[in-house]
Amino acid sequence: MSIPFSLQYIDGDSPIKRRARIEIVGKTFMLFEQEWRSGPYFFGDLVYRGQEGEAQVFGLDDGIKARPKWQIRVKGDVPPELAALLPKHKSPMLSGVGLLIVAFLCLGIVYFAAA
Repeated sequence: MSIPFSLQYIDGDSPIKRRARIEIVGKTFMLFEQEWRSGPYFFGDLVYRGQEGEAQVFGLDDGIKARPKWQIRVKGDVPPELAALLPKHKSPMLSGVGLLIVAFLCLGIVYFAAA
């Protein structure tokens, strides 16, 4: 059985996770709680921050105001119209094994150049 879609919001000023409702307006979105509203934010400003538990975590990188702790957490089956707008997970160019190989190559070059 799949988990229903839920969204949590952390504004970065406080560590409180708010359960929010998302409203999509074109290429922007707003987050709503009972008597509270946040946004609008652009989908283009979201970056994928990884997975924590069962939730996919997205951060805000708008280049205007530094908000390193701002994030939304999406848990469960994301509706297709929202999934199409969220940024995709990008795998790193070099994995841990790739970085280890590069480190050994550099170490070998330095060792043989010194000899």
